[in-house]
Amino acid sequence: MPVYDAPGGNRLSFRDGEVWSYTYRGNRLVARVLQGSEGDEWAQVELPVRPNGSRGWVRTEGFNWSTVRHHILVDLSDRLVALFNGNELVTYTRAIVGRPNTPTPTLRGFVVEKLPNHSRQYAGGALGDWILMLSFFSEVLADFSGGLPRIALHGTHIPQRVGEALSNGCIRIPNSIIDVIARTAPLGTVVNITV
Repeated sequence: MPVYDAPGGNRLSFRDGEVWSYTYRGNRLVARVLQGSEGDEWAQVELPVRPNGSRGWVRTEGFNWSTVRHHILVDLSDRLVALFNGNELVTYTRAIVGRPNTPTPTLRGFVVEKLPNHSRQYAGGALGDWILMLSFFSEVLADFSGGLPRIALHGTHIPQRVGEALSNGCIRIPNSIIDVIARTAPLGTVVNITV
């Protein structure tokens, strides 16, 4: 998917190569529209690529426009995750966050992909029942397990450890809460990580 510095401007390049219309797992790419609306030929979007917060202008043919009212707040100081629908609190929980040497980045991004039934597909179940892939990446790891170091909000097989800092940057929460968030919050849901 070509990305430009302005409508009809110069094409941008990104650290990890081309921006594709589909994810590695074959799901449609999700981008957050910063400027533009349905019916416009061009939109400025935030993209789920490195460096974090990358943005550019893209043609909108083939877009599936949607408006998302949900947002997720991750408070690293209190190690809390809360899902809101507008101003209404839907659910919240304590969380496992990144260790001091692999911290969870303090960024604003969005949910780009939902991977269900993870613990049923992989016997270890370390990542819990759902993985919600976020639009940003670790700021200290160059790669993770041979792939890109994308940050995720996911379940956990050690719910008794919530409230601790022991992940590689991902946010882990009890499976019962990740299930609610995954089923309630649509793709594109803004995720704001603060301290």
